[in-house]
This record gives sequence, C-alpha cells and structure tokens, in this order.
Amino acid sequence: MNLEILLVVISLLAAFLYLKLSKASKKIQQQQKEYKSLEYKHHALQNTLSTRGQRLDVLLSTISEVVLRVDKQGRVLGGNKQASTLFQFEASPKLPQSLLLFYRDSEWMNDFYQATQALPEQKNLPEMQVNGRILSPKLAALNDEEALLLCLDVTAYTQLQRKQKSLLENLMHDLKTPLTSLLGYARSIESFADDKALREEAVAVIAHEAKHINALVNSMLTLNQIEQVSEQSRGQTTGQGHQACDMAIELERVWQSLDDKMQGKFIKLKLPSELSSMKVKVNDTDCHRVLLNVADNAVKFSPEAAEILCEVKDLEEGFFQVSIQDQGHGIAESKLHRVTERFYREDKVRGREKEEGHGLGLAIVQEILDRDGGSLYIRNVDEGGLRVEINMPKMLEA
Repeated sequence: MNLEILLVVISLLAAFLYLKLSKASKKIQQQQKEYKSLEYKHHALQNTLSTRGQRLDVLLSTISEVVLRVDKQGRVLGGNKQASTLFQFEASPKLPQSLLLFYRDSEWMNDFYQATQALPEQKNLPEMQVNGRILSPKLAALNDEEALLLCLDVTAYTQLQRKQKSLLENLMHDLKTPLTSLLGYARSIESFADDKALREEAVAVIAHEAKHINALVNSMLTLNQIEQVSEQSRGQTTGQGHQACDMAIELERVWQSLDDKMQGKFIKLKLPSELSSMKVKVNDTDCHRVLLNVADNAVKFSPEAAEILCEVKDLEEGFFQVSIQDQGHGIAESKLHRVTERFYREDKVRGREKEEGHGLGLAIVQEILDRDGGSLYIRNVDEGGLRVEINMPKMLEA
C-alpha cells in the first residue's frame, strides 16, 4: 500500500514537472521568435539607414563642395565623391571611422568635438588645409545623431587675398622711396631757393622720381587692364575677342625705338635679313609691349660693345617665336623661376647693383602671354647672357 501511494505521488510530481517544463519550453520558443523578429527588424533598420545614408551621399555628390556626414562621436559616416577623393576614404578602413584618421590636427579636432557636443547649434570651424587646399568648414545638424560638415573650398580666395596683400605691400614700398625724395628736394628748394646748383639738382631729381612713379602707375594700370580682359574673355573660345597684329612690324618698331640706347652703348643688333609677315592673335598694343619689355631688358643688361641676337621662327605647333639673346651676366639659376613675379627684383641684378625699376616688366609680359595663349621661356646660355623666347599664337586664315 505504501508503495502504491509513493508511485502515485511520483506520477503526480512528474506530471506537474512536465506541465511546467512544457509551459517553459513554449515560453522560450515564443521569446526566441520575438528575438528573431527583433533581430530581423534591427537588420532591416540598419540596412534602411545604410541605404538612406548611401542615397544621401549620392545626393550630396551633386554638390560641388566637400561634404562629410558625421555623428556626435566625431566619426565619419560617409560623404560625397569630392570628400571621398580629398580624404581618400578608399585607402582607409571601412566607415564609420574617427575623423582624426583622415585629418590629423589636434587643435582643430578639439574645436570639432566641441562643435559636435553643441549640436543642433550650427558652428563655423577654423580653416582646414588638406592636400594643398584650404577649406572653410561649417557643422550643421542633420538629425538627432548625425550632422553635415560642409567644407567650402576657399583656396583661390585665400591666395587672391595673399596676392593682393603682397601687391599692396610692394606698391607701398616702391612708392615710399621716390615720394621721400620728392618731398625732401621740394623742401630743399623751399629752403635754398637762391642756390642755383642745388635748385637744378633738386629739379632733376624731382623730374626723375616723378617719371619713376608715372612708370609704376602705368604698369599697374596695364596689369589691371590685363586682368579685366582676362575676366571678360574667360569661357570664350580661344582666339575670340582678340585683334590680329603683325609681330614682324611691331618687332621692327621696337628696335627702332631702342636705337639711341644701343648706339649710346655701341651695341650691335643682329636681326634676320628679312622679316616675313607674322600675324598673331594679340592686339598690336600688347604685342608691342611684350616685345619692348624684353628687348629693353636685353639692351639695359648688355655691356658696352656687346651684340644682341634676335631670331624669328615659324613653329609647327601653331606659334610664331621671337628669341632675344643678350651678352650680359644672365640670372642665377635659382632665381630664374621668380623673374616673372610682380615686383620681384634681386638685390644684385645680372652682375650690377640693383637697377632702377619697378619689377613689373616681365610680369606684364608673362600675364599678357598667359591671357592670350602664348608662352615665355627664359634661360641662361652657356657662352654668357640670357635668352628669352616669346611664343605667340598664329592668327589662322579663314
């Protein structure tokens, strides 16, 4: 009897445990289904976000400026094609990655992290310098977790500002000396008007310095005119808007205008026996200015009784070339690349003390040729002297 009761109790316990385990099993199965459903929804959401981000990146690629998608942790989530190219996303681990991986500037990154913490407030960040480009970045909220880092390329604007600042500084420097002389000698005349010798000296200096200032102003106006024409002709087909001129005629006029200077230094000019017509796509004023600046330098820097060689070539590439070679001291090889910069002058120029001048002659030549599709080549020659080659585009007959 006791055994039967024990068996009944064991059976009841077994049934009870079975029911419990069965319910627990069903509950576990239900939870597994819910987990899988949540996992599926999570993956679907991730894919949706990824797809949305990719679509957003494609949309941002229509923007010409560099645009990055970042999160509040300072990680790069994506960007447009311009950003990918500049920051070289392809050469880095798969995104998202810390922006520090692409731009290593600790001070700038500190400002960036502070800006991410201040979102959704928009923040202008300090300039970035990436692969020779200067960017002006701005951070703006995209949603609760993401933001756009819009980087405007201000390289050209910054370079223009630097160029204008340098130009103004050089101009002030070049005007200071002659103006000081003008003021000083004007006061001398005022104080010593009865001294004829001093008065004549003062008048001569004032006239000389006034001519120097006038030449400087004329050169500055010439450069301004070149820039204005360049702006007006930008986007036009090469050759449009240019008057044709005969470079051979202008070359003869240039050497005629320099004849007195050459005779004063007993300089011999070697020219081709005959000059054929050379129609170029440069107006006659600018063509004359280019040839005169180069030829005048050759005369100025040639020693007495020297020879200047002037050659003319019809190049197959669609250009006429005029080469002018002097017998001066040439220019140091390390300085050759700078002689066409505005206001550039060496402390010792081609074997003599610093020449009077404003350092704009060859800059004018270079900028006219650049504007009109020509080119300028300057090199020292083995036998001594400097050779300047001027290439101007031909005016092709219709």
